[in-house]
Amino acid sequence: MTRICTICDDPKHDEIDRRCRLEKDIAKIAKEFSLSYPALYRHISANHHIREVTTIPTTAELATSEEILKEIKEHHTEAKGLLLAAKNSGDLKTALLGIDKALKCLELMAKIQGQINEQPQLNVNLTNIYNSPEWSKVGEALADALADYPELRRSVAGRLLTLVRGGR
Repeated sequence: MTRICTICDDPKHDEIDRRCRLEKDIAKIAKEFSLSYPALYRHISANHHIREVTTIPTTAELATSEEILKEIKEHHTEAKGLLLAAKNSGDLKTALLGIDKALKCLELMAKIQGQINEQPQLNVNLTNIYNSPEWSKVGEALADALADYPELRRSVAGRLLTLVRGGR
């Protein structure tokens, strides 16, 4: 089972995420919010800090996002220009590289604008194995194997009941 991100569960997670998007010094942020550095590092590595934020972004955050988007758009335009030049000169290898770079710029723009969500979708189906036909077969096989050993049979049955009830 996957661990719950302690930073996402923190009441100040919106502010923590905002700071993580604006600053690079993870240790400083962890110290200011009294967080575990490894937990904050995992949070950032999993891109949890880039999720959709419900609070209004700061002016500095908006300016930074707009600057980044503008720069990516410039790289995209430049990549398309190089692609066209390579196509016109018959340099197919360079043209293919230009297509790749232009597509990467488009992908980045789509991610920044929230059109692409990279959060993995996790589908978890919980099954109670104790009610399954396979578990019944295991129980029958154990009962048959332990039929000649009544004391051991009681001991095993007790241990299995403890497991079913959530014990160890």
